[in-house]
Amino acid sequence: MTDQRDVERQREELRRHLEEIEDRMNPAKVVDRTRRRFDEDPAPFLAVAGGVVAAIAGVVVLVVLRRR
Repeated sequence: MTDQRDVERQREELRRHLEEIEDRMNPAKVVDRTRRRFDEDPAPFLAVAGGVVAAIAGVVVLVVLRRR
């Protein structure tokens, strides 16, 4: 049988986990973390942006070639 201390310990652990999830999902903090990561190393962000541009350009080329 669990005693009151175990219940309180589990509640505290759950509270900490919920606070951590809330912190990670807070839009303002997500933007702040993303900005800091970009300032530290923009290469991954630029690579993703380049990939998106290449994908859009590929779709445009396919659409233009299909219309011929």
